Amino acid sequence: MLTRDERRFKKANQDGNLIATKEEFTAFLHPEEFDYMKEVVVQETVEDIDKNGDGLINVNEYIGDMFTPDEGEAEPDWVQKERQQFSEFRDLNKDGSLDTSEVAHWILPGEVDHADTEAKHLIYETDKDKDEKLTKEEILANWNMFVGSQATNYGEDLTKKHDEL
Repeated sequence: MLTRDERRFKKANQDGNLIATKEEFTAFLHPEEFDYMKEVVVQETVEDIDKNGDGLINVNEYIGDMFTPDEGEAEPDWVQKERQQFSEFRDLNKDGSLDTSEVAHWILPGEVDHADTEAKHLIYETDKDKDEKLTKEEILANWNMFVGSQATNYGEDLTKKHDEL
């Protein structure tokens, strides 16, 4: 822990004087908020998840960071979806592991449009025929996702008449 904190402090302490300004201390505490600290965030993430020490994150390490089954316990559906996320969206070069650039893309995606992300998630999860259009039946079959989503104002927007529906 001390080595990690020292590395983070040295990166945050841009002027090298070993006295932290308010901004430098904030960068130390919240490195994900500062561009010059992002490589530290990526490095720490790899160190936390990479159990075999090869500097890469394989699918088992990725899943192991979120879920460790009890002996004989079956994997829940969400774990299978995470495995799919890993292979389809996280492992960009399709080599079976996440390198530092892929980890950076995963944990530091840049500017995120949360409404767009949520809308895409709702479509992905409910568009059973994968035509990129939601039918009334697909929405009703997954009503719980829609009433629990901020994108639909927690279901309120579904009660209003829409021409596109």
